[in-house]
Amino acid sequence: MSKFEPVLSTLQNVSAAVFTLAGIWIAYSYPEAIASFTDPQKINIIKGTDNYKRIKSLVLTIFASSFVLISILLINITRPIIEVFNLPAENIIPFKCGYLGFVVYIVLVQLYAISKIMISNFSFVYNIGKKKTEREIEDDLSQ
Repeated sequence: MSKFEPVLSTLQNVSAAVFTLAGIWIAYSYPEAIASFTDPQKINIIKGTDNYKRIKSLVLTIFASSFVLISILLINITRPIIEVFNLPAENIIPFKCGYLGFVVYIVLVQLYAISKIMISNFSFVYNIGKKKTEREIEDDLSQ
């Protein structure tokens, strides 16, 4: 099981970074979304389906990264507890298989969170480029 310590360490770092970046992205891009947390009456300020979808995606990304961090914490506390019982080799195999499966699962969850951040950034850049092109066309037509 110690062979997975580098994977868990990397997952912890990546998860914390994604968690932080998504939070900063929400706070910077959608201050009205942050205001809605402190005053639920302001939730109607978030306008537009695109804004709602983007905020929802970022919040779900934060949730996924939080899940990974909590999972790593649980793995780190559970593993020493299991080792204390000094189980016979034939009884430890199901724990090892479960451990391996769970580590693979949280890696996939974190890859999902990373891909959502990448898609959100790509969408943001695409929308900026689209608006820039529309304005250039409008400027050319108005001249």
